[in-house]
Amino acid sequence: MRQAVPDRRKATAGVVPGLSAMLGAGLLAAIAPAAAAAGTWLLAGAVIAFLTALCGAFSTSDQSRRFVGVGGGYLYTRHQLGVLPGRMAGSTVLVGRIVAGAAIAGTFGVYVVPQHPVVAAIAVSLVAMLADALGMRPSRGVMIAVLVITLAGLALFVAVSFAIAPPPALPLPPDIAGKDDPGGLLTAAGLMFFGFLGFERVTSSSQQEYTVRQMRVAIPVMLVGALVAALAVGGAALYQLGGPRLALSPAPLLDALAAADAQLLQPLMSGVAGIATLFGLLLAIGSIRRTLSAMAEFSDVPPSLAIVGERGVSAPAAVISGLAVAMAAALLNPPQAIGVSACLLLFYYAFTNASARLLMPAERAWPRRAACFGLGFSVLVGMNMSVKYLVVVVLVMVVGCLAGAVTSRYARN
Repeated sequence: MRQAVPDRRKATAGVVPGLSAMLGAGLLAAIAPAAAAAGTWLLAGAVIAFLTALCGAFSTSDQSRRFVGVGGGYLYTRHQLGVLPGRMAGSTVLVGRIVAGAAIAGTFGVYVVPQHPVVAAIAVSLVAMLADALGMRPSRGVMIAVLVITLAGLALFVAVSFAIAPPPALPLPPDIAGKDDPGGLLTAAGLMFFGFLGFERVTSSSQQEYTVRQMRVAIPVMLVGALVAALAVGGAALYQLGGPRLALSPAPLLDALAAADAQLLQPLMSGVAGIATLFGLLLAIGSIRRTLSAMAEFSDVPPSLAIVGERGVSAPAAVISGLAVAMAAALLNPPQAIGVSACLLLFYYAFTNASARLLMPAERAWPRRAACFGLGFSVLVGMNMSVKYLVVVVLVMVVGCLAGAVTSRYARN
C-alpha cells in the first residue's frame, strides 16, 4: 500500500506533459477544416480520432520498453519490420512533425498577430529554434502552468459560448462547406487526429520514466482528457457559429466569442492561444530534432546530426528543424498544414502499430488486438483524407527511401 501512492503520483505526473503537448493548435484550429468536411459530425470524428490515438499510444508504450532509445515508431519499425519500412516510417514522421510545427506556428500567427500571421509564424519558429538549440527545456512547473492556463482559457470559452444564445442562422446555399455530412466523418476524424498528437512525449520516453502500472493510468487519463476538451470546444464553437461559419473561420475561438458578443474576452483568448502554441512549438522542434538524431544514428540522414554538443543537443539538428518549420509555415496556412501533417502521421502510426503486432506476449502490457485495431484505424482514416494529402504521403515515402539509401551508402564509404 505504501508504494501505491507514489505510483499514482508518478502516473499523474505522466498526464501533465502529455496533455500539455496535446492541447493547443488541434483545438484552436483543427476544428475548422473538420467542420468543413463533416459539419457537426466532426464531434463523432473526434471520437474516432481518439480511438486511433489510443491504440497508437498503447503500441508506442509497449515498444518503448522493448526498444530503448530515441526514435519512437521509426526505431521500432526499423527493428521489427526492416530497413525499408523503417525509412518509410522515418520519412513520414519527420516531415509530418515539421508540418505539424508549421501548423502550430501558423495558429500562433492567426490568433496573436492576425494582421501579419505568416510573418509571426516564421518569427516564432525561429525563436523556438534558438531556444531548443540552446538546450532550453520546459520544467515540470512550466508544464503545469501551461496546462492550467490552457484548460482555464478553454473552460471559460466553453462556458461563455454555451451561456449565450447564438445569433440566428442565415439561409445558406446547399453546396456550401460545413453542412452536416456523415460522408465526411472519416476525413473529419483524420483532421481531429491532429488534436491528439503529442502523446509520444510520454509513451515513447527514451529513459523509461514510467512503469507499466503507471502507464495504465496515464495513457487513458491524458487521452480521455484530450477527448473531453475536443468535444467541449468543438461543441461550443458549433453552437455559436454553426458548421458553415466554423468551416470558414481562421481563428474559430475568437470568431465564436465575437458571435456570442463577448469580444472583451478575445485578447484573453489570444493570450492563452499564444502561450499554448509557443509551448507546443518548442516541444515540436525538440521532437523533430530527436527524430533527426535517431535517423542519423542509422545513417538515414547525415550521421553528423547525431553528434550532441555541450548543451546536450545537436545544434545543427535543432537549426535544421527550426528552419524547416519556418519554411513550411511560410508555404502552408494552418488548415493545410494540419491536413498534411495528420495524413503523414496517420501512416506513420500505421507502421508503428504494424510493428507492435510482432511483440511477444511477455513484451506487451496491452492486448495485441489494440495494435491490430490501431493499424486498421490509421489506414482507414488516412485513406479517407484528401487525395492531394495522400499524394504528399507517397512522395515523402519515395523520397525518404531514396535519400536514406544514398546517405547510408555515402556514410559507409
